[in-house]
Amino acid sequence: MGKYYFLASVLPVMPAGLGEKLPHPFTEIAGTIQRNIEPGDASLVQSVLFSIDVANFEAIHQDRDVFIEGGTLMREEIESKRNLPLFMRSFLDEKDRGIQRPYVFDVLWERYYAYAYSLAQEMGCRFLIDYLGWEIGLRNQLVALRAKEKREEAEDYILLPHVGGCDFAALLAHVKSQKTPLMAELALDEERLRQVFHCEGDDPFSLNTILAVLERARIFSRWEKMDLPCNIEDII
Repeated sequence: MGKYYFLASVLPVMPAGLGEKLPHPFTEIAGTIQRNIEPGDASLVQSVLFSIDVANFEAIHQDRDVFIEGGTLMREEIESKRNLPLFMRSFLDEKDRGIQRPYVFDVLWERYYAYAYSLAQEMGCRFLIDYLGWEIGLRNQLVALRAKEKREEAEDYILLPHVGGCDFAALLAHVKSQKTPLMAELALDEERLRQVFHCEGDDPFSLNTILAVLERARIFSRWEKMDLPCNIEDII
């Protein structure tokens, strides 16, 4: 019997498509995983949830009234700079000294990805090694494309250039063919779901599968309020 037979059996089945409702709120799914994960694997679950904290940190420090539920930090903790992970504190220290980057929060994301990817390598977590490598590579391809369109230096926006290496030509062409930015984001998250499937492996009761469910739920939670079964162009 697999390591996480019980946990995998109590986690809900994901929706069939983006825009459909999760069976339970993302916060409940994440909470179930956190309560039942083995202590030695808890840091890997936390590293996935840190991506939500980074997005919230970025929004709060840009005075945007956006807060995504389900991360490890409450809004008050981010605003008061309490209980921040080390990579976030080191970013604030560097920010106080002055960051010579066109977009200062690229440094925060780079520190997050470096932490999560290194942790995955250290702990031999195949799912996160493969999925984060793909996500970082995609992110760099997208920013390079945008920089080229703006006639800026792509190198100023690239994070962890030694990570990744996948061929994104077909995906980028598909994304560029979309009629609106929202439809382009939808296409990207549909591809993320496919990558989660490819990276989770064959054991349905493994840590890799639990992390895949968490990431899959996070992606679905972004779209469940958009009512995407309707014509997406009508929303815009």
